[in-house]
Amino acid sequence: MKQLTALWRTWFGSSHEVVVNRDLHQVELPTGETVQVTHTADCMGTACPRPQLVTMNMLESMETGNVLELVSDNPTTVETIPALAMTFCSQHLATLHTDTGWRIYIRKGD
Repeated sequence: MKQLTALWRTWFGSSHEVVVNRDLHQVELPTGETVQVTHTADCMGTACPRPQLVTMNMLESMETGNVLELVSDNPTTVETIPALAMTFCSQHLATLHTDTGWRIYIRKGD
């Protein structure tokens, strides 16, 4: 298993761990809407396609209406995640730029 993990890290060029958190918190979006975040995936320091794969896995396991917060510092992730959300019949709510990267919010659809 350790060899497989090392190989996987080599493919994705990063040894950073993705941290998944299910602590509920509220976020006010630029539209003025306040949403309850049900799942957070911290992908800081990870390269593509890792944030995309994490997003796909999270959306598959979430219930309809739940909100995913993806935290990333990868510019490509910001460009690809909204289209990925549409592929999963989900809604891209907002992408917020922070001092260290971005926070992307997606509501799981049917």
